[in-house]
Amino acid sequence: MKSPALAGILAQLGFVLPASCALLLLGIVEAYSFALGALVYALPNAYFTLYAFRYRGARNIALINKSFNWGESGKFALVVVGFALVYRFVTPVSPLYLYAGFCSMIIFQWGLSVYLGRRWL
Repeated sequence: MKSPALAGILAQLGFVLPASCALLLLGIVEAYSFALGALVYALPNAYFTLYAFRYRGARNIALINKSFNWGESGKFALVVVGFALVYRFVTPVSPLYLYAGFCSMIIFQWGLSVYLGRRWL
């Protein structure tokens, strides 16, 4: 893998499918609510990662700073739009599992960051 950021994106998306399949034992609404919550986190995070890490090197420090700022703003907007779209167009939805999917991706990313940081450094 070329970059730990890309490995992180793939690992996050690879986490969603098995976790949602395991939740099928509880019910279909719970499973897709969890998957949607995880995707509402993972897709904006992928956008941020790809946008923020476009530039490298000391000569591009101004562009790197600008990319991080715009990437974070875009990520926040995409999360808000993602939740709005889920609540508007998905019926029925389980808010408990929707937010559980979102929060589990945050926790998964923390652990993944530690693991990838040790592996690449």
